Amino acid sequence: MTTVISAKLTLAVRLVDTTTGAELTETDIRFYFNEERVYPMREGTGTYIFINMGKEDFLMRICACGYDDVELDINFDTLDPKLPFKDIFLMPSEKNIIGGAVIKISGNLPGLEFIEAIDLSHPIAVFQGMTTGKDIPMMNLLPMTLAGGVALDPVAYAMLSNDRLRYEVFTVQEQADVTSVMLKTQLKFKHEFNEKIFRIIYGRAGPEGDFILKVRDDEDVHDYLLFFRAGGREYIRPIDFHLETGEIDLTKGSKEQVTLEGKEEVKDE
Repeated sequence: MTTVISAKLTLAVRLVDTTTGAELTETDIRFYFNEERVYPMREGTGTYIFINMGKEDFLMRICACGYDDVELDINFDTLDPKLPFKDIFLMPSEKNIIGGAVIKISGNLPGLEFIEAIDLSHPIAVFQGMTTGKDIPMMNLLPMTLAGGVALDPVAYAMLSNDRLRYEVFTVQEQADVTSVMLKTQLKFKHEFNEKIFRIIYGRAGPEGDFILKVRDDEDVHDYLLFFRAGGREYIRPIDFHLETGEIDLTKGSKEQVTLEGKEEVKDE
C-alpha cells in the first residue's frame, strides 16, 4: 500500500538586513507563531518555507543572532493566495559584528508613519527612461561604471531627482535584460534622465511616533537622505551620521518633497 504525504505551502519569507538590503546569512534564527516555536525549511540564503500550518492570521516573532527581535502580524488577505511570500526586514543590533558596527538615530515625531533612508554615496544604477510592452512597465537603466552591469533584485528601490528634492519608491518585478527591469506598477511621477537609483535602508516607526534607524559604520563618509511620512505628507531630510547620532529632531532641516506634475511618459515598444 502506497502512502502519500502531501505538503501545502503556508508561507515563505525572505529575511533582509535593513542596512544592506542583502538576505541574512545568519542561520541562528528562531521563529514563533503566536508564541509557539516553529521550524521552517531553509531554502537558500535568508529564505524560509513554512508548510502545513493552515491559513489563519497569526503573530510572527523572529529572533536572529546579531539582530533586534521583530514581531509582525501575518495577514493572509494581504498576500498572494497562490504564493504567500513576504520580505521581512531585520535591524542589526549594536552587538552585531557581521558586516561592521552600526550607527543609530532615534526620536519621536507625532503622526510618523514610516522612515527610511538612502546612502547618497552608493547609487546602484542611472535612470534612462521608461518603455512599455504588453502593458508591462519597463525601466531602462545604465550601470554606474562602463564595465559594470545592472542587477536589481525583485524588491523596492528609490529613485532620487538630480536636485535631491524628489524621491519615489518603485518595486522591481524581474530583470528583463542587462539594462532594463520590469516594474510591478507604473511610476507615480514624471522623472528626468540620469536620476540615480538607490537601495533602501529601512527604519522602524512605532504607533506613538517613536522611530529608530540604523546604518553601517563602515566608511569615512556618511551622507544619507532620510525619507519619511508624517501627518499624510512626505518629507526628505539630508543627514550626516558623523554629525548626528542618537536622538535627533527629525523635522530639523527637513523639506516637504517636490514632485513633477504628471506621470512618466512612456514609449511603446
